[in-house]
Amino acid sequence: MNNKGLFGLFSKDVAVHVAATDMGKKYLHNEDAFFLPEANPTWEVTNEKIEDSGRLYILCDGMGGGKAGEVASSLATGWIARDFYAQPLDGRKPTERLAALACETNAKLHALAKNHDAYDGMGTTLVAAHIRENRLTLVSIGDSRAYLFRDGDLRQLTEDHTEIWPLYKNSSLTKEELRTHPRSNVLSKALVVSEAITADDLFITTEPFREGDLFLLCSDGLTDMVPEEEIRGIMAKKKKMAWKADQLVAAANRNGGRDNITVVLVRA
Repeated sequence: MNNKGLFGLFSKDVAVHVAATDMGKKYLHNEDAFFLPEANPTWEVTNEKIEDSGRLYILCDGMGGGKAGEVASSLATGWIARDFYAQPLDGRKPTERLAALACETNAKLHALAKNHDAYDGMGTTLVAAHIRENRLTLVSIGDSRAYLFRDGDLRQLTEDHTEIWPLYKNSSLTKEELRTHPRSNVLSKALVVSEAITADDLFITTEPFREGDLFLLCSDGLTDMVPEEEIRGIMAKKKKMAWKADQLVAAANRNGGRDNITVVLVRA
């Protein structure tokens, strides 16, 4: 995974999607990983496969110390992308395939961690988003998030798998109190934490897209550092998507940059 950079696909100077990543101010390497639906020989993804099965976006935030977190996030991202595009979707729902691949990837990563001391204790979050025919499908585990920006409003689409998320759900904490809580990063679920997971362990949802919608995937290196109102303000600017992505990363670093920061922006 590159420690810093801006990536994307542009059509007639209009971004289809962009991603920006930065290692932040605390760490010396980047344990975040992401996949954009572009031809990728390493993971056997072609433009034809993308056209057949729709656009898939993946973001993973690794954990485990040393290089273990980087291995977990990179492999999870690549394996899911490769296997998703290995055969056409045809009539199968993307939720079914993505949920199955998340469970399979968990098992493979867990076996790797069990058999190699260097990877003991590794894990990763996952948020995967599939777009086809103006419908968004989301599958996630951990605390990496997906947001929808529509008509000036920013709405979180995923739910966090953290120890204190239930306190937000039952209105015991506000969103800002959730962000600044000392146990906000204690995960209740993630890939590799358990030997086996099922679809019931995942957050799964579908959402119709409208023209003009913007969709954001991000690691907690953004959301821990930047209040949602500030994120909304950046998203609302009448600027190109590359500018928005850069500004989101810059805001996280400006506010402390205590973790790796990755954002993926997608135009519906």
